[in-house]
Amino acid sequence: MRVQKLLQVLATASLTLAAGAGALAQEAWPSRPIRFITPFAVGGPLDQASRVIAPKLAEALGQPVVIENISGGGSTVGIARLATSAPDGYTIAIGHVGSLSIGPHLYPKVGYDPLTSFAPISVLADYTNVMVVNANEPYKTVAEVLKAARDDPGKITYGSAGNGSSNHLSGALLASMAGVQMTHVPFRGTAPAMNELLAGRLTFMFDVLLNSMPQIQAGKLRALAVTNQTGLAQLPGVPPVSRTVPGYDVVGWVGLLAPAGTPPRIVERLHREVEKIMKMPDVVAAYAKVGFDARTSTPQELQALMKKDLDLWGPVVKASGAKAD
Repeated sequence: MRVQKLLQVLATASLTLAAGAGALAQEAWPSRPIRFITPFAVGGPLDQASRVIAPKLAEALGQPVVIENISGGGSTVGIARLATSAPDGYTIAIGHVGSLSIGPHLYPKVGYDPLTSFAPISVLADYTNVMVVNANEPYKTVAEVLKAARDDPGKITYGSAGNGSSNHLSGALLASMAGVQMTHVPFRGTAPAMNELLAGRLTFMFDVLLNSMPQIQAGKLRALAVTNQTGLAQLPGVPPVSRTVPGYDVVGWVGLLAPAGTPPRIVERLHREVEKIMKMPDVVAAYAKVGFDARTSTPQELQALMKKDLDLWGPVVKASGAKAD
């Protein structure tokens, strides 16, 4: 009888120790550096956005957060790498509307499903494109550009960073909603497209504020409109495209993700820390400098945003005939 009781005591102790060890293991995250995939080249707006929050996250978590740039495929290569990473909380990535809502329609084998391959953590920011023309062009309004397009179909040209890029599809959506024909001229990157616009060989382009603002301030470009429906504080007096084309609304976004299957407690911890970081004045200022409006969301809200924009851009990509470069 005593032996049986001793065995019961030992069994209970073993279970208690195992439970304690399990709890300790759960509390141990993170116990090593975290890899932060940035699916863009070094120096661009999204890369800068990653580098603003990485050290803040490292400080909050007590472990290094190491940026890894994996560019290519319009940012889909790096996001595909996240999708195949272990869901252990040691790999996260920054993504945006291009990689998560446009790319899956553009690339036939993107390597992930944006709605099932990831554990969304939070939106990090929104951004708005600006429609700009060379300052030597006669056009002062969106209506004047659209009138020229109607009068001479195909005459109006717009540049982009490549087929399927957000500035390409912003132009394609404008042409579709306005019922006009305009000629898209794709380039391999925003910089060569901007050079052509500045040289007077393109009529207009949509671009992020980071790239266009210095040229606007220098008097080389004229801002005609912005793509959101509320306007931009940095461009007072520049109206939304929707004033001319009702319903037009293109707002890009940036989000933080982990691989699908990442433990909910880790996703929740990351979300809590990101909420604090994105409210820090220096983070808000740094994001504004590259044309981003810092904000956060719940994981569920980011998931819903990805779904909404997948549905928005699918028909636009199809109608534009865009194919992966």
